[in-house]
Amino acid sequence: MKELLRQMTTEEKLGQLVMISPFFFTHHEQKQLTGPLVELGLTEDELYFVGSILGIGSPEEMIKVQEKYLKRSRLKIPLIFMADIIHGYQTIFPIPLALASSFNEELVETAAKIAAKEAASSGIGVSFSPMADLSRDPRWGRVMESFGEDPYLNYLFSAATTRGYQGKNIKEKGKIASCVKHFAAYGLAEAGKDYNTVDLSVYNLKQNFLSGYKGAIDAGAKMVMNSFNIFQGVPAVMNRYLLQNILRAELGFNGIIISDYNAVKETVAHGVSADFRAAAINSFTAGTDIEMASATYFKVLKELFDQNKLPLKLLDEAVLRVLNLKQELGLFENPYKDASTEDHNKIVMSDKHLAEALKVAHQSLVLLKNENHVLPLQQNAKIALFGPNSAEANLNGAWSWHGYRAVNKTLKESLEETNSLALIEDADYIVYFGGEKNSESGEAKSKTNLDFPEAQLKELVALRKYNKPIILLIAAGRPLILTEVEKLVDSIIYTWFLGTKSAAAIRETIFGLNNPSAKLPMSFPRNCGQIPIYYNHLPTGRPADGIDDSYRSAYLDSPNTPLYPFGYGLSYSQFKLKNITLDSAVIKPEQAINLSVEVCNCSERAGYEVVLIYLRDLVAQVSRPILEFKKFKKVFVNGKSSVNVNFQINQEDLVYYNSHGKLVLDEGEFELHVAQASNKIIKSFTINFLK
Repeated sequence: MKELLRQMTTEEKLGQLVMISPFFFTHHEQKQLTGPLVELGLTEDELYFVGSILGIGSPEEMIKVQEKYLKRSRLKIPLIFMADIIHGYQTIFPIPLALASSFNEELVETAAKIAAKEAASSGIGVSFSPMADLSRDPRWGRVMESFGEDPYLNYLFSAATTRGYQGKNIKEKGKIASCVKHFAAYGLAEAGKDYNTVDLSVYNLKQNFLSGYKGAIDAGAKMVMNSFNIFQGVPAVMNRYLLQNILRAELGFNGIIISDYNAVKETVAHGVSADFRAAAINSFTAGTDIEMASATYFKVLKELFDQNKLPLKLLDEAVLRVLNLKQELGLFENPYKDASTEDHNKIVMSDKHLAEALKVAHQSLVLLKNENHVLPLQQNAKIALFGPNSAEANLNGAWSWHGYRAVNKTLKESLEETNSLALIEDADYIVYFGGEKNSESGEAKSKTNLDFPEAQLKELVALRKYNKPIILLIAAGRPLILTEVEKLVDSIIYTWFLGTKSAAAIRETIFGLNNPSAKLPMSFPRNCGQIPIYYNHLPTGRPADGIDDSYRSAYLDSPNTPLYPFGYGLSYSQFKLKNITLDSAVIKPEQAINLSVEVCNCSERAGYEVVLIYLRDLVAQVSRPILEFKKFKKVFVNGKSSVNVNFQINQEDLVYYNSHGKLVLDEGEFELHVAQASNKIIKSFTINFLK
């Protein structure tokens, strides 16, 4: 690639750092374009310098654009096509927040693997995923795209998603490159308002908010997208400390850094760039390689390089990163890579992929309440079906832009196939499917009111008068406030948005063909006033359970605890954790201690249980969380059977960042907890680390 680089003009190099829409090559009238792309400002000849394309609709379109581009490209450097493939391409899997509920790395990786295979058949080479932003505020619309509130879970599932996309070699058929986003701390937008200010310490950044990005980078992610927000007053797209000190130096990332949509130009609106010329200089010199949906680099930087006002070495390094990725994908050998109408028609929405989507959906919905074991229903049960989502086919969730909704069934249609529907007078049970609409969560879908919809609440009050058990199903892209509605119903299943196979997964769960096993990756607040609420908060000098009841860290009108905590989730089976043993209470350097847990299924019904391991550092250089999630295992246990699971706890589980942002490990006592939820600790040990 260095030889190719030597042949390139400055314009050709700068072009490689520009990403535009395919519409410029498929439509000739600019009036068809909207937003920032209208102001791109490139001539027709200059279009053929650009290096990458944002989105593509089909293999035919990709091949057409690539052919057209290569015919006029002097050096025949192929375009690379990138897109937001978040939780499926056309076979849509549960939203990432629901995927996190599965507590199953293998399923998360499988979902990404299938998404990559389908996307690659259309010619897409890079997915803008995983979104590794730690999210503690359900008001934020993009919480649905996250893996929730816990750093460890975020690390694991960001890594699993990256492995699913990339495999061992992105050149292989069906593999695409992963671009982790949004660097950094985009999920901490103030007041849960999208694109808003982020203000946090370096300590908090390192201790909590870097974990997901690190997971993806450790798994080999080829690209990083920076975020819209500021960090320490400077937008991430031009934040040298974030991009160079943290991302490059500390996390060891050596791939491509790309801006988010039009973010380079938006530094002007932030008030830190005087104009677009300054925006280009600030962002490029800070380390952003590719700018998305704008061309300020191309229009501004050539003159500066030609006049030696910027070192050409910076440009060459950025361009070489782009060329190397194209080479890794095999685009120089085959510019169309996996784009194939024949393969696309064979692969996309195949029976195998749909079966996997159903399997993942099964393990992603959360049973929150099941009084008197109302669920599962007998196969001959008669149901009166109500609620606005009962006849809704689009339960894919946001960021499913390629999702083929024509194959989606409504829950009503799915239940009609079983002949279980009846008039309310003849019904044994009432099933109400409510919550959010598909369009109520996602980017730019922030809310101040997360209450369960008032109109739906009134309907449930009216239905209660029939004195029949009510099963509430809730589709949503975020935790909603369920404090009032949970009093009105006998059972609650939080379905999230489960994708293409939503209806089948819900029906099979109601009737017991699937035994729910998911657990919450986010705490559910009792009311909006508790937000942000998360399990791994720091202790206070005046805890709520302190001696003095008047001056303590508590509310006058609400408990401190969430309605449903992190790690909470019920099953149709009855599990107990027994015979919990630890082979030593002392951890030494380079040595581990072994924890053994017997998972006993006391019921006749087989199912999955998740064993959760938490730690607490009792005395440290900085205040440490009351609980930290460190390990988990999800195991299948047959009825009236037991399975033993084992964990190793070592010094890596005990390290933390001090107030100077340095990773440290102290001697001293720790609490080790074995739990079924963050509020359901079964057994605790005191352990010591001795150097």
